Amino acid sequence: MDILKKLRRNPVSTAFGVGILGCLMMSSGNISKNISTLALVRDEAQKNNAADMMLHASQEAADAQAEIAKQRYQSGCVMVVSMQHPDHYTSLSEGQPVLDRIRKTPLPAGTVVCDANGNTARIVLGINKKPVVGEVAFTGDRTIIAAARKRHNHRYALPDQ
Repeated sequence: MDILKKLRRNPVSTAFGVGILGCLMMSSGNISKNISTLALVRDEAQKNNAADMMLHASQEAADAQAEIAKQRYQSGCVMVVSMQHPDHYTSLSEGQPVLDRIRKTPLPAGTVVCDANGNTARIVLGINKKPVVGEVAFTGDRTIIAAARKRHNHRYALPDQ
């Protein structure tokens, strides 16, 4: 009864209160839609943030690999060419052996090799315990690559496919 007395004494406040409750009841569908829309927007923002983080991590890894590749070129990597056509450059590919063109023997594990396209690698022991290209790193620094091309002697090659 105490509540009814207060409502009768303050009719304006009561009218506002009833009006607000009525608006909330009529807008409940819109409010729930807005809440679900906000949840979708939040989920999409989280996906975008995750994608951005992946891109940044990928770029950092590429930058680190480029530095490794530059160091390999500058420290005198072994430039590889085609076995049958020593004047033709070829691309390193993970898992390939690199052969001495004259002796036809594979380069030993630990040898650092490079190609004219910016790829460098270390010769590692493959699954079958034979030395193959592994630990590949790439640089796009054409100046360093050109300097390495000038000093190579066409002796080491990838087997022709």
